[in-house]
Amino acid sequence: MVLTRSQVVLTIILTASSLAGQIVAGTNGKVAVLFSCAILFGILSIFAGGGLASIFGFLNAVLIGKFLLVAVALKSIMGEPTDGPLRSPSTTGWVMAVGFFGVWLATALQSQLRTPDSLLLGKTFSTQMLFCFSIAMVVTTYGGYLLSLSQDAQADSAQTGGLVGIAHIMGSLKSLSIVPPMLYFWRTKSRLWMTHPVILLLLGWSATVGVFATGKQDAIEPLVFYVLVGFIRYGWRNTRLWSLVALGLVYYAVIIFPYSQYIRHNGGRAGSIQDRITATKEAFLRIATSGDFRSEEENKESKAYYFDASLSAFSRLAMVGEADRLIYATEQQKAFTGWETITWGFKLLMPSFLYPNKPIHEAANYLSHIAGESNIRDTTTQVSYGVMANFFNAFGLLGVAVGTPLFFGAFYYWIRIFLGNPRLDQAGGMSTLWFLWLVGIYQHRIVESTISGLTASISFPAVIILMLLATRVVYMLIVRTEVPDYEDFYAPGAAIWQRVH
Repeated sequence: MVLTRSQVVLTIILTASSLAGQIVAGTNGKVAVLFSCAILFGILSIFAGGGLASIFGFLNAVLIGKFLLVAVALKSIMGEPTDGPLRSPSTTGWVMAVGFFGVWLATALQSQLRTPDSLLLGKTFSTQMLFCFSIAMVVTTYGGYLLSLSQDAQADSAQTGGLVGIAHIMGSLKSLSIVPPMLYFWRTKSRLWMTHPVILLLLGWSATVGVFATGKQDAIEPLVFYVLVGFIRYGWRNTRLWSLVALGLVYYAVIIFPYSQYIRHNGGRAGSIQDRITATKEAFLRIATSGDFRSEEENKESKAYYFDASLSAFSRLAMVGEADRLIYATEQQKAFTGWETITWGFKLLMPSFLYPNKPIHEAANYLSHIAGESNIRDTTTQVSYGVMANFFNAFGLLGVAVGTPLFFGAFYYWIRIFLGNPRLDQAGGMSTLWFLWLVGIYQHRIVESTISGLTASISFPAVIILMLLATRVVYMLIVRTEVPDYEDFYAPGAAIWQRVH
């Protein structure tokens, strides 16, 4: 891969400024160099993935941004040492530098491998088919969410496998359901494509359901996708969209963050559906109208994060602090777990009828007990550490050096087999749809999940096939004509449909 002159200049500026900012702020010289090397390889991995307009470049940007880039920038601006809050800064620095070198190497190498064209998912959708896909996605994702919610409320526990397992997967994509209808109105050249009543209704509904879901991501993600599609069409210089971004940041920092921190421990995730609705409504109104109550909740959480109370809402943009806690505990206790958490994800992939005692959750809770962050009786809370800290916990620094390039190389190649290299395009076509689909699945997981969580998520092709089959059903019910040309669909999915039909 050959960098352009502008890419070289940008890489030098970001790396040099990160190093200078850390040194001036009092960061240990060795740690500052290691973090700057990690940032260097993180930026190179973006270019190796094709830039921000390519899914692999975008995911790499999310990785380096959430782990180090934002953290270093904010700490430098505040004049605070980057290694100040860390318990094992030197080792964590090595893990970050070696890990992001592995991400860069994996991204560059896997892009040179050929993939079979026969396994690619739908390359083109007619306008009618995109309309039907939009309906199918709204119905299946929110239907899946409501089904999984009702089952969880009855059983008071999570479940994987079977109908409920599928419902959980579909429900996790509910925020993404605003994208296909936006692309549909874009393609039909609707004058009010962003302010169409259907789009605004769906945006409001998605945001409301997100608040009820009690998670920060669920509450803010519909707005993020709405704005992102707008930027794709109008460009990154659109001032109206940036104004919406600014309002969204204020909404997240002032209301969503303290609300989500409070409601998860105060009735939002336990009891019947009616109990959850009541607790959610009362908590949201209290957070939205009481500044004193918001401040009280923010201060309760500030000690657990890399930033102080003033920036605690953006703690997830400093995942280096989360990884450091597991790295420190692993070193202190010599708690290297070997293959235990590496093979965990393959157990999650196994069907329940073949492996009845399969794990229900990924390995993050298991690791949180090693780090001392979960109560001994807590077997469900999933604490975020990321893949690199997970590899260190398994085999030390050698695990990071070998495991990171192998894992990310195989992971990205698996995506390319089924979806190629989705890119953003100004036409709002299928490449854009699959780009945003993958962003919806992985922009959170790729940073915070363990190896087991990401391994289990490689089942995404099955979800897309189910969605395409649902789209065919909607097409035949609404359009009442023959199923469209084969090229709109993935071959195995078409074969399955022919058997069912």
